[in-house]
Amino acid sequence: MRKGCAVLGLALAAALFPGYSAMADEANTSRYIVRFEQEALKVNNPPRETVISHLQQNLRKNLAGLNKVVKSPMKANVTPLWIANAFAIDASEAEIKRISRLPNVAEVKKSEYKIFVEKDIAKKAVKNDPAVIQWGIQKVRAPEVWQQFRIDGAGVLVGVLDTGIDGKHPAFDGKIMGFKDFTPEAATEPTDGQGHGTHVCGSVAGSNGVGVAPGARLIVGRVFDSKGGTTEDILLNAMQWMLDPDGIAETNDGPKLINNSWGSNDSTSKTFWVAVENWVNAGILPVFAAGNNGMWGGKVGTPAAFPQSWAVAATTKTDTLAYFSSQGPVAWDGNPLMKPDIAAPGDQIISCAIGGGLVSNSGTSMACPHMAGVAALMFQADPTLTIDQARLIAEENAKDLGAAGKDGKFGSGLVDAYKIVEKILQNSSLASAFDAYESAIHAERALIGMQPVSPLAAPLARSIIERASSLDEGQFRALAITVSQNGGEAATSLLKEATSARTARELHK
Repeated sequence: MRKGCAVLGLALAAALFPGYSAMADEANTSRYIVRFEQEALKVNNPPRETVISHLQQNLRKNLAGLNKVVKSPMKANVTPLWIANAFAIDASEAEIKRISRLPNVAEVKKSEYKIFVEKDIAKKAVKNDPAVIQWGIQKVRAPEVWQQFRIDGAGVLVGVLDTGIDGKHPAFDGKIMGFKDFTPEAATEPTDGQGHGTHVCGSVAGSNGVGVAPGARLIVGRVFDSKGGTTEDILLNAMQWMLDPDGIAETNDGPKLINNSWGSNDSTSKTFWVAVENWVNAGILPVFAAGNNGMWGGKVGTPAAFPQSWAVAATTKTDTLAYFSSQGPVAWDGNPLMKPDIAAPGDQIISCAIGGGLVSNSGTSMACPHMAGVAALMFQADPTLTIDQARLIAEENAKDLGAAGKDGKFGSGLVDAYKIVEKILQNSSLASAFDAYESAIHAERALIGMQPVSPLAAPLARSIIERASSLDEGQFRALAITVSQNGGEAATSLLKEATSARTARELHK
């Protein structure tokens, strides 16, 4: 992983705060988050780099007067949080009062330490049997997608914010494209001291039958400590990193979707509203666990309850709602909103354990990565899908388990990867996959540089060649014309390989 993100953060802070002296009352400071009014980007479907540049420029403009009201911004441990048009700062009460009077300030709040990952539910070690495809993977019909459509998530980068990942677990061999530790431990290598994140990552992309999309690749932010907690400003900073991992807006190296198996039982908090909204503005699908407050009648928590979040409920082996799964509807500004949005297996889920092997765990935290894995399959099937299209197709093809239509228990129903991908492929062209291959090459270079083995683009190339081989002659000619006319150098080179593979296949019939 490049160090560009940290460098940019320092450079941005330096640009925002041109001069400073000794800070007054430094011993009596607290950590605050100061958020400015959001300024909409007046462009439809902007590229990610445009969104990032817009957000950074907004924050620079709004912070122009900070050095006039704080004696030492640079020594006040300022963290630019442009993803939310905000910043975090260590300040005294007197300073924060002056800051609150700056133009466009929408909110000033203390950055609190909170538990966002709840205690494990019925966690237990299990026998390690690499030959078994776990029940949750079969329930969402992922193996049928792998076999029938030759789609396993290849070329899709999935973000995960959690307790980390055990980078030495064999199920993740060659699959971790990026890792950053935002906890005080600041580990430099992929690590997880709690186990929750490793289990979640396994359900997204783990090998040997534990992952829905074993061909996908992971970029992981470690944000929660062993208790499952962190401060709100640390979490916002990690959400920002996901939007621009290498700190260079022009390199499109961010994930296509982000798994968030965390949240608060508070159904009304808007702390992360703007950040999630900006993920969506930048084309990142936010997948969130609905929450485990159902046994007490609790509503879907935040950020899952946000309109822009995709909230996932948890089901059992018998397609009933898991007793812990939080329910809806919720309300925003007096307007009811049906939540959760969709359901996935989340009870007694077997996935990766820290230190190797497998472990069983339960929670909507476990349902969420099943849905994220299915989303990775969807984006491989058609990389041009918008977030709205992906959510609509998934929900329209879900297995309705509750009251007819979308309800407050299962949402639109149990996700069905096979029906979803089948529907997507009926209306998409393989030509978009060639464009995705070009993008994968650029993302790979931005994240890890040139490597002897290509972990992101190469598996996608193999998948494209296999899928191209199954086209009839007319379909392949149409594909070849489109790629030849519109594709870049890498895409046209891949087309030649696909043509050679088809020729070889014909010769060996």
